[in-house]
Amino acid sequence: MKINPKLKVRTIAGESIVLLRSNGTNDMTKVLALNATSKFLWDNLVGKDFGIDEVVKLLTDQYDVEKERAESDAEAWIRQLSELSVIE
Repeated sequence: MKINPKLKVRTIAGESIVLLRSNGTNDMTKVLALNATSKFLWDNLVGKDFGIDEVVKLLTDQYDVEKERAESDAEAWIRQLSELSVIE
């Protein structure tokens, strides 16, 4: 999987956000706010083909977290971004 290359992180008022535009006829723009961990993952994975193992490795290398917790968090992160079509 890959982060959609058309999407860019913007910093507004100190917050990292991604604007998600609707493909429908209505202009339904959504704002995705990234916390520090999501921004870290985004920065390290954007432009790369990755799987859950790469996300888990980034989490365990960067944070004091057990592998089982990192796997659960990685699955949730991937699922949420997939539901928003951020990950292809």
